[in-house]
Amino acid sequence: MKYLKKYKALTIKKQFVLASEDQKEIGRIVETNKFFSSGYYIILNSRSYDIKNVGFLKNDAELYHSKGVVYFTDLQKERIIKSGDVRIYHFKLDKTNQLFEKGELLIEIKKEKNNLFHIQADDSVDDLLILFFLHYSTQEFNYIGGDGD
Repeated sequence: MKYLKKYKALTIKKQFVLASEDQKEIGRIVETNKFFSSGYYIILNSRSYDIKNVGFLKNDAELYHSKGVVYFTDLQKERIIKSGDVRIYHFKLDKTNQLFEKGELLIEIKKEKNNLFHIQADDSVDDLLILFFLHYSTQEFNYIGGDGD
């Protein structure tokens, strides 16, 4: 059996904070409000990654930094793709959001009450992918047709 990392995520003042089981902050998703729009970025290990909505109806997202796109989504085929050494992950968005690679469950996100989420991830999974999937499965999907809570 593989080792699972456990996390909690909670919204605090327009920031989604991802913490380990022992309450150490791993990273955060920050919402920025501009005059007519809002955007998001991820902070992980003192590095900032921007999130840009792209595609038809802006249903997809790209996660990028100064060197280019790191991950991007393809809602039509329900997948997240890693740039560079290409890896393809498939997701299922429901009451429990799940991310798979080659049929193997890598990340599972369960919503509790008051915007508290419990996350389990295979120990091989990059924390940046966890944060990006958390953002996409909670914010973006709700915007395009989820329940909106």
